[in-house]
Amino acid sequence: MQNRRRAPNEITPQSEDTGLFKKDLGQFRVSLVPHIKRSSRGDLVVRGYLNDKQEIFVVFAGRRAKDALAVETRVNSMFAKATQAAVRSGSRPPEVNQIRLGVHVEGAWRSRFQRDVSGWDHRSYQLLASRWAFADAEGMTNLGGRPPFS
Repeated sequence: MQNRRRAPNEITPQSEDTGLFKKDLGQFRVSLVPHIKRSSRGDLVVRGYLNDKQEIFVVFAGRRAKDALAVETRVNSMFAKATQAAVRSGSRPPEVNQIRLGVHVEGAWRSRFQRDVSGWDHRSYQLLASRWAFADAEGMTNLGGRPPFS
């Protein structure tokens, strides 16, 4: 298969945003959980919930992945504090889905299909984050990201 990706030095912010934000932007309130991974391109992918029901993945892609370190740090610290509190009290550690960080995200949706072991395709949704806001440990609003180029 031919690799059609541009070399990293050829990618401009405008060409990056053109590829990422192909659909209209919207504003969404999501709850992120400490299930975090990095894609092969270095994008930050965090599992979360829309309206506390629908499971989604929020993708902080490209140059915005560096700005999203504050989100990653906050979610990881929330998980560490909850785990330490459980150890001190002698109870079981909390489940990952119980720890949630409320984030206001401006972004665009894309759907993704993955085939399971039985051969069925399952659709999952990814929210490509352009800008976001959340409360840090002190309760201050933390803003990140940039609006896409038009």
